[in-house]
Amino acid sequence: MKRLEDFKFVISNWMTYKIPYVMDRYITLPTDTSMIVAVTGPRRAGKTFLLYGTILKLEKFIPVENILYINFEHERLRNLDANDLSDIIVAYYEISRNNKEFPIYLFLDEIQTVKDWHKWINRIYESKNFRIYISGSSSKLLSLELSTELRGRSVDYLLLPLSFQEFLIFNKIQVDIENINFLIYSEKHGELNKILMEYIKYGGFPEVILNPDLMDKILISYIQTIIIKDVGERFKVEPSVLSNFFDYAINLYSKYISGGKIYNYLKTLNYKISKEFPLNLIEYFKEVFALFEVEIESRSFKNAKQSPRKLYIVDNGIVYMKNLKPEYGRLMENCVFLELYRRSVAITRFKINYWKEYGKSDGKEVDFVLKYTDGSRELINVTYAMSHDDIKSREIDSLFRAEKDFGISRLTIITWDYFERGKINFIPLWYWLINYKY
Repeated sequence: MKRLEDFKFVISNWMTYKIPYVMDRYITLPTDTSMIVAVTGPRRAGKTFLLYGTILKLEKFIPVENILYINFEHERLRNLDANDLSDIIVAYYEISRNNKEFPIYLFLDEIQTVKDWHKWINRIYESKNFRIYISGSSSKLLSLELSTELRGRSVDYLLLPLSFQEFLIFNKIQVDIENINFLIYSEKHGELNKILMEYIKYGGFPEVILNPDLMDKILISYIQTIIIKDVGERFKVEPSVLSNFFDYAINLYSKYISGGKIYNYLKTLNYKISKEFPLNLIEYFKEVFALFEVEIESRSFKNAKQSPRKLYIVDNGIVYMKNLKPEYGRLMENCVFLELYRRSVAITRFKINYWKEYGKSDGKEVDFVLKYTDGSRELINVTYAMSHDDIKSREIDSLFRAEKDFGISRLTIITWDYFERGKINFIPLWYWLINYKY
């Protein structure tokens, strides 16, 4: 009975709630599908507002009484399991006068907090009376249950923090994409570089951008939530271990990481851990979208699995806040990875790897190797260069050396402010980030 009253309270609040302004994102959720729509992504990336935006679109042709949004992180909805969820519909019918000519649209935010949630979703989906939208901040928790329990009944979307294109919109800066090539030779691109510097330092979390004076406090609260709630509570790991590991990982962003390195570091802090524990830590933080790993591109499966992986962080703001001396080349590389990952799951399907000359500790390297579904490749290096003279020969030589391994490939060096077309395309970061249609 208590849960029923809790749901009545939450639903009543929703029915009097006025949705704030919502900015369009690079992802648009469908409003005309009968499949379950699932949105995953890191905490505070904007999943709730993506759901809000979809609700506003629905309200143009669906009675508002037929739309219900519930955030399962509400303080009155803690410790729920699938058996409690039936009270949602009971409470809704008691409070709402829905229009029976339309289905009921359910928006269930952070649903991964509910134990066995997928069993209830599966059941109400089969009734055909509901259109269901769910969101969560756990990659494996949602994807595993969507694929096994919902049996092909869902369409999945990943939402990351703001892209640079969205960052410009947030800052009310208009760019004529159709005439972007003219910007290279105009004074406007200087303004773009200025705003880009803010982006690669402060990242793309919407709340941080809207409250720059509180940036440090907001980002610290995000990190604490990731450590204590998303990872600590879910996997029952001591917060101090997680905090030390995450600090260590942030220091190694855009560099190589291995279980052995993490093990040795944590042992120096007198933690009693197993050899497998560091690899588990990486997986925990990957699951909540705090960390990403990139494998080496190799013809040898054994080499690919045994070689160190490169590590990237979900948002540059977290990196910048934790590093007193910023390294702009590494910040650019982290930014490029996030954009590549965003593109790889949004529209253009490709695999992201790195390349390193085999058997040489100081061998040539390529930051990113993109393999597309048609078998073609693009090789990308990233450098904080403002002129051709700033570009080190190893950035160029490594692309040609890697091309010998892979065959004809597109060769790209992403620079800070140098542009040149040729066998290697030198492209400024601002241009590369803007010149793409999702």
